[in-house]
Amino acid sequence: MMVVDFILEIIGYTTARILVPIITFGSVRVQRVSSDETDFNWAGFKRNESGGFLLQAPMAGWIGLIPWTVLFIALLAIA
Repeated sequence: MMVVDFILEIIGYTTARILVPIITFGSVRVQRVSSDETDFNWAGFKRNESGGFLLQAPMAGWIGLIPWTVLFIALLAIA
């Protein structure tokens, strides 16, 4: 379980924290790990005061793994 937590919280979350605002042109931000925000919908999103969206940290971990998974599959297909 520790390996899964490491992958989700360190690699996935960090990747999402960097890529999600770039891909969405700043309209979606990722929740800080130490945040006490609540009331996210089933998909892990919440509208914030500025009109944009806030992405829940655990969901960001899963979303952040998507580029790494695609890269891994592409490398396997090439090799």
